[in-house]
Amino acid sequence: MKTRSLVLGAAAALALGAAASSAFAGTTYAIDQRNVPHSMFVFPAAAPAPTVQSANASFAGFAMDFNASATTLFGISNPGNSIGTIDQTTGNFVPGPVINGAGATETNWSGMSCAPDGSFYASASGGAGINRLYTLNTTTGATALVGNIGAGTAALNIDIAIDRNGQMYGHDIASDKVYQIDKTNGNVTFLGTGTTGFNANFAQGMDFDWDTNVLYAALYTGGGTGVYASINVTTGAGTSLANTQPWAAAGVEMEMAIKAAIPEPATASVAALAGAAFLSRRRRR
Repeated sequence: MKTRSLVLGAAAALALGAAASSAFAGTTYAIDQRNVPHSMFVFPAAAPAPTVQSANASFAGFAMDFNASATTLFGISNPGNSIGTIDQTTGNFVPGPVINGAGATETNWSGMSCAPDGSFYASASGGAGINRLYTLNTTTGATALVGNIGAGTAALNIDIAIDRNGQMYGHDIASDKVYQIDKTNGNVTFLGTGTTGFNANFAQGMDFDWDTNVLYAALYTGGGTGVYASINVTTGAGTSLANTQPWAAAGVEMEMAIKAAIPEPATASVAALAGAAFLSRRRRR
């Protein structure tokens, strides 16, 4: 009887874990870079909506992400190349040190992402198929070159995002394809054989919701048009969740980051919540 009870308990815990995973989801912070003043939209990651948190955000840039504990939102300013923090209520940017080290001469920081271990990475697009990946120290602004992203096969990498398992992904707007990136050397592996299905142009936003491990993207398609979409990390195909053109009179071109409801490691947190709920349920009996 004890064995059966333990098996049933494990099954119940797994079911509760699945329920907890769906109940807890991240929040998207998206800052429009097309219009001045910049608006900051805040909404559930899986339910995009033009909910204006601030109509006068001062952050201007194309690289931003939360730290692993989901407490601080960082960004790289453009112009200025300063690594600083972004106020989650006002969208105002507090500049810190200027980017230095190997990436000191970069002028187009296209993406930034934090790994589960707290390490930050940043991507820069230099044109002519030259896209570089760096490690980034958010305290000092120091950068170290990891390598070229895709060594020419990723013609215009425009953003990066890291999932809750530590795997990095990138988005090439020349081919409209998404790929995995090796964080140790910048080599890429394309997802599937197709494209996202969207003709993305100019700046883009992309990030994972670590609570669900779903990849989302703010895909700008030019002329004020765009969508907020989820990206299938097996096929690379995108699914539109919202048309973002009506979010502003001239449309929006958004950089974005997702704040996890349960800081990493999300899986362990969900399991703990499931176990606690199961024990609590048994005690009430």
